[in-house]
Amino acid sequence: MKKQLLAVAVMTAATVAATTAQAEQFWADNSVSVLYGSDYKVDGPKFDDGNSLTTYTLEHVSGHSWGGLFYFMDRHVGDDGYTSTYSEFSPKFTLASMEGGVVKNVNLAFTVESSSGGFDNYLYGVGADLAIPGMNFASATVYYAQNDDIEDDYQLTLTYGWSAGSFNIDGYIDYSTETDDSEANLHFNPQITYDLAPMIGKTFAKVKVGIEYSYWGNKYGIDGVDQNAISALLKVHL
Repeated sequence: MKKQLLAVAVMTAATVAATTAQAEQFWADNSVSVLYGSDYKVDGPKFDDGNSLTTYTLEHVSGHSWGGLFYFMDRHVGDDGYTSTYSEFSPKFTLASMEGGVVKNVNLAFTVESSSGGFDNYLYGVGADLAIPGMNFASATVYYAQNDDIEDDYQLTLTYGWSAGSFNIDGYIDYSTETDDSEANLHFNPQITYDLAPMIGKTFAKVKVGIEYSYWGNKYGIDGVDQNAISALLKVHL
C-alpha cells in the first residue's frame, strides 16, 4: 500500500511540476497568531488533565491555477517546560471545475502532518470545494491516512468560513475512523473572531481578536480522552 501511495504521489508531483511552469497565483493570505488556553489533554505533563498551552502559529493559504496550498506551523509552550512543534503541508490539485452547482471544484488532496515527537502522518484523498450560499468557503475531503503505527485509517475533513462585516467564524471538523490501533475520534475546532483593523488603521490587512474552541473526542484515538478547551486568540494577517 505504501508503494502504491508513493507512486500516486510521485505521478501527481510530476504532473504539477509540468503544469506549474505557466501557473498563476490568484490570491494569497499569510498570518501570525498567538493562542492561549488551558484544559488541553495529552499535550503537556498532565496526560488526562488540564494543561495550559501558548501556541504561536505561522500560516499560509493561497489559490493557484492548478489548485491551492495551505500550510502552517505551531509552536506549543506549556506547563513545566513543555514544548513541541507541529506542522501541516497540504496542497490540493484541481481535477475538474464546475459552475452553477453546489460543487465548484473536485480536487486531489495530499497532506503531510509532522510533529517534533517524531510522528509523521501522510494523507491521500479526494475532495470538493463547495458553493454554499452565505459561506465564504467550504470544502469536504476524504483521506486515507498512512503512518508507521496505524493502518487503514480514513479521515473526513470539513472546512468552512463565514463572515458578517468584521465578525468571522471559520474552522474545520476532522473525523477519523476506528482502527485496530486507535478509537474513532472527532475534532471540532472553530475560531470566532472580530477584526479590529478598520478601527485601528490599515497597518495590517486584518487584526482579529476572539476565541478558539477545541472539542476533541478520543483525542489522538485514545479511548476516553476528551478535550474541551477554550483559548484566547490574537491573529494578524500580513
